[in-house]
Amino acid sequence: MGSCKIEFVFDQCYNSFVSLFTDVETVSTCDHLSAERSLALLKQVFGYTSFRAQQADIVAQVLAGKDAVVVMPTGGGKSLCYQLPALQLEGTCIVVSPLISLMQDQVMALRQLGVAARYWNSVLRMEDVKELVGELKAGQLDLLYLAPERLMMEGFDELLQQCRISLIAIDEAHCISEWGHEFRGDYRHLYRLKQQLPKVPIIALTATATPRVVKDIYDQLQIEDAAFFQSSFDRENLFYEIRAKANTFQQILHFIQDRSGQAGIIYAQSRKQVMAISEKLQQKGILALPYHAGLSVQEREANQEAFIHDRVAVIVATIAFGMGINKPDVRFVIHHDLPKTIENYYQETGRAGRDGEASHCLLFFSYGDTHKYLGFIEQMDDATERKHAQHKLQQMSRFVSQPLCRRKQLLQYFEEVYPKVNCQRCDICVNPPKMRDVTLESQKILSCIYRVKQRFGAQMIVDVLKGKSSPKITQYGLDTLSVYGIEESASIAQLRDMIQYLTFIEAVKVVGTEYPVLALGSEAKQILKGEKTVTMPVFQGPKQLDKRVTSSKGTGVGFASGSARELYGRLRSLRTRLAKEKGVPPYIIFHDRSLKEMAVEQPQDLQALLMISGVGETKAQRYGQLFLAAIRE
Repeated sequence: MGSCKIEFVFDQCYNSFVSLFTDVETVSTCDHLSAERSLALLKQVFGYTSFRAQQADIVAQVLAGKDAVVVMPTGGGKSLCYQLPALQLEGTCIVVSPLISLMQDQVMALRQLGVAARYWNSVLRMEDVKELVGELKAGQLDLLYLAPERLMMEGFDELLQQCRISLIAIDEAHCISEWGHEFRGDYRHLYRLKQQLPKVPIIALTATATPRVVKDIYDQLQIEDAAFFQSSFDRENLFYEIRAKANTFQQILHFIQDRSGQAGIIYAQSRKQVMAISEKLQQKGILALPYHAGLSVQEREANQEAFIHDRVAVIVATIAFGMGINKPDVRFVIHHDLPKTIENYYQETGRAGRDGEASHCLLFFSYGDTHKYLGFIEQMDDATERKHAQHKLQQMSRFVSQPLCRRKQLLQYFEEVYPKVNCQRCDICVNPPKMRDVTLESQKILSCIYRVKQRFGAQMIVDVLKGKSSPKITQYGLDTLSVYGIEESASIAQLRDMIQYLTFIEAVKVVGTEYPVLALGSEAKQILKGEKTVTMPVFQGPKQLDKRVTSSKGTGVGFASGSARELYGRLRSLRTRLAKEKGVPPYIIFHDRSLKEMAVEQPQDLQALLMISGVGETKAQRYGQLFLAAIRE
């Protein structure tokens, strides 16, 4: 380890096997010592006593100088897979990261741990760049974060040749593939790194990747011999729920009010919706701010910083927000509108509960969302791209419409089998829908569509079936049809739900985008002739679900006493004060999980504090006595 690396004090056990390393030169012993050293650094720097699934194998692969492709869900510990080797290898690890905010956040966190990390982006002043280059050439940096655009700038490859580069980590590697959900053209040029630095190992990491995207990562980076590591896509701490759009804002408001003080993200499709929702929440006393591409750079950065530093609880955003957010204590993610793909949904919900604590993912769905997206897709010029987008949207629509375990469906999409019958962490498993035979009502709807000659939209079909009177109905003589007023039992809302469901099962199709009308789909004939029955899932209301979720098993540390809960609140207040003094987000000081463990275990000295998850030596030295004093009180 070079002189620029962190000075570590190892215990007697570690010193003994280091001395053993000098005498025994077998491959197995070297591997064993490397693993022991990695584990020791894991605790001393990051405060964790054990690796998560596959982390140890990935670290060993990189330390052996070999390439790796890693698919690991958000919150699964991807960053450690390159940060830990970077502390042991001679030289600097180059980390390719797509967003400035992501770089800054990770570097801030690493520097709090005593790690020599810096970022190089467009916000740096000339004197800062000169200082950085000097440190890089002198081998004084463990990690350097930069965007792919900077790597490809003229002359940058020459700079790299003058430095000792230990490792290249490509974060958010799915951006390299045009089949991924966040394709970035600049990632396509990263293959040059292997040509420029052929002996330097490359590790490509992503949270979401289908087999097609994984293949593209291999091909584009030209790392055919790289080992492949894939963790389970299952995020056990996340609860998945989908609700129909009806009084959507009121539902969102009640949901947030029931989780007072918790941090959350609300995704909406348009800038107009973002502004409207954030303003309404503010009027109701919720600390919320908007984030979308229409705001100035200064406004976006200020709003994002306010959210990260816990000055506001909720951020309302388009999908422009979130990719660079490393905030671990987001307790809920709400989708006001349907995501375009399952990858988008998985990635965006993955921003909740990165610390492993129980978190909630709520999606509001209307079949109208699907039709709206189809309108955009039909305007695509490229036929292949259009077909690909239609297929992705169909998969997303099937996910929200099927009365099947949400978790099982998500994992199935990523070709992973979920072994349990009941996950106990989704609305379908906790509050199963009742199946209702709606064949007769469906026949009435289909007959009405046929009788009006497939010329009107859903609202007119409902009005005719309910026998409503209006100038338009009289003008077209629709009140003389045999289907006029024949539906008495089903409500207007129920009829609209049935029309949406018939659209999903392809008995009804929506034609046109500007003025959409309903037409008979491929399954309509069999239903009308009585050859096929229609059973529709009817979901119970959120109140029943909330009761069952409250009693269902969650994850993370719980409080057995009121005193522990009170102590946790005091520790959070102390953390907030320290974070404000240091000018860093509160989670940079300690994660929620660490504070909860402190409140439950109540350590009385530094040695006991070091046994708390997430408390490494540097943080214990910086903040330990302050937190111990609060605990003793």
